[in-house]
Amino acid sequence: MADPPPPIRISYIPDDMVLEILARLPLKSLLSFRRVCKSWNSIISSRYFFATHLKYGPRRGYYLLYQTMLAQIHEPSCTVVCDRTYDRISKLKLPFMHARIVGSCNGLLCVESLGDRGRLSLWNPSIARFKVLPAPCLLARGYSVTYGFTYVSEENDFKIVRISYSEFSTTLPQAQVYTLSSNSWRSIDDPIPLKPDVQIYNIGCNHLPCPFIAGALHWIVRSKGSCEDYGSGNKKILSFDLRDEKFGKMALPSSYLYYHDGWEYLGLFKGKLALFSFSNSRCGIWVMTDYGMAESWTLLRTVEFEPGVIDFRGCTDGGAVVIARMRREFSSISFIETHEEAPHRERILDGGHLLIFAAPFVESLALLDASHDKVNVDHQSLRHQMTKEAVIPNQ
Repeated sequence: MADPPPPIRISYIPDDMVLEILARLPLKSLLSFRRVCKSWNSIISSRYFFATHLKYGPRRGYYLLYQTMLAQIHEPSCTVVCDRTYDRISKLKLPFMHARIVGSCNGLLCVESLGDRGRLSLWNPSIARFKVLPAPCLLARGYSVTYGFTYVSEENDFKIVRISYSEFSTTLPQAQVYTLSSNSWRSIDDPIPLKPDVQIYNIGCNHLPCPFIAGALHWIVRSKGSCEDYGSGNKKILSFDLRDEKFGKMALPSSYLYYHDGWEYLGLFKGKLALFSFSNSRCGIWVMTDYGMAESWTLLRTVEFEPGVIDFRGCTDGGAVVIARMRREFSSISFIETHEEAPHRERILDGGHLLIFAAPFVESLALLDASHDKVNVDHQSLRHQMTKEAVIPNQ
């Protein structure tokens, strides 16, 4: 007679231990594990778990390239590449028509509609969800607008700063902030520290993601006269501290070269605030080694390019410079390493596309919380565009 089977013991795993285990798993596994039981689905879908997974989960690094067809500007697409080898990982279709990406942070993309008075949306292509935001509280026709988009870890919240300004008057810019947790806009009372009689012709980072460092967002402010003298007197860095919601300003490097055929870009270089002085054949990388101290600006490196470069599009988290150039009938995107060990390494992605926006990108669970998913994703036209390509595969 065969021995009876051993008794089955139902073990109990505490919820806090389950959370610790789940927080270290890749996104694809978590999306599958939501179907295991209600408690796991509740844990994985919570805002608290999002912050925990962001801290402890695997950080597969990608780089997002937002492009439009040269012949069909109304059909944009996003290409995602590995930030180490620059191999193509996935191609994404935006669930919006006539839109542009204005920010990227922790897996969320901030998208502005070119119609509908510039209505904003947040889109997480990794989980194929997005959220249309309410209209800003300050709407002024004829004004230019710039954005800053970031995640504030201390509050476990995403925020958008919107600055509107007139290029044809000396009216001071107006600012407002959107908070995802409250799903609302409010105006900022703190005055922007700019002279009231100065006519501003540009605020922004030249299509680069607005750099967020030391709890603050940063933009370059260019006032009238800058094009004529190419000096630093009419160009400042405007900062906005999201902790106390106060504006500040900092000086640009006092000795960097102003090219008549170039432009200045503000961004991050290996975790530090950086200024990229770009011309047709070179890019000077200036880094603020001691944040907030203008005298700490240091020329880290000058990167030389071959002729034909048409634009600078930032750099990866690892420090590779991203440039766009024309090659006869088509455009190409190049990743050029800047560290001394591989100064001449270059990876080129060819295609008949015009590069509009580029930024580091990671997978995340942002917007998975049901309270954030307030968009009717069953709408026929939107469902048609939310294809399976929108989920980035794990490597």
